[in-house]
Amino acid sequence: MRKLSSMAAAVALTLGCTGVAVVSAAGPASATCSHAHSNIDTKLGSLFNATNVNIRTGPHTTCGSLGYGQLSHSVDFHCYTNGDRVSANGHTTYTWTYLRDSTTGVSGWVADALLDNLGSSIAC
Repeated sequence: MRKLSSMAAAVALTLGCTGVAVVSAAGPASATCSHAHSNIDTKLGSLFNATNVNIRTGPHTTCGSLGYGQLSHSVDFHCYTNGDRVSANGHTTYTWTYLRDSTTGVSGWVADALLDNLGSSIAC
């Protein structure tokens, strides 16, 4: 639900300021891959909902991959932020969760469409 509400809030803000709705499908190629995050979510377990899930340096599809998450991996969610639009497994999200793949030790950002329950429920 927060996924839809964050998008609606962005559209409402744009409308309120300019009177024109502008919705971007993805961040620019120069989108920053450095984003603040905190370990404030306590959710952990096997939370990837696909195989070979990119764990990225930032919440954008243009950010580099640090490794791949698997269905069997144990994951520790930290928090979420807004990023590029990603569609997978019947879901389209604009939010990404910072997490630690406890199985491999890799930490980074994963699109919420690729995580159980659409990722973390706690904003960074």
